[in-house]
Amino acid sequence: MARSSSIVAPLLVLASVALAVFSFGPDAFVAAPQAVETRALQHQAASAMMGATLAAAASPLPALAARVEEEDEGFDLRILAVLALPLFAVSWALFNVWRVAFRQVVRIGESEKGNPL
Repeated sequence: MARSSSIVAPLLVLASVALAVFSFGPDAFVAAPQAVETRALQHQAASAMMGATLAAAASPLPALAARVEEEDEGFDLRILAVLALPLFAVSWALFNVWRVAFRQVVRIGESEKGNPL
């Protein structure tokens, strides 16, 4: 009986060999001292730039709202716009629940009186 060879096993071996080769790349060995100092300086420069960027982003900006006088325009309609869909859903659910509950109470009352269902 002839065996059929699977292509999966050689692909797995090839992938594991490639992973082993690439895992021992240039970062796997100890670098020369000059290269370490250069990387450290680049890392410090990048950290300083990131710190300056975050400090600038976190600094308080003048509030534009302080310059504009607040005017009371009355009731804010955005509240109704936000609550309209949930209120509609709750009212629809209560309508359906109470309608069925009312019918059930009517049926219980009829069966106690001896009326057929």
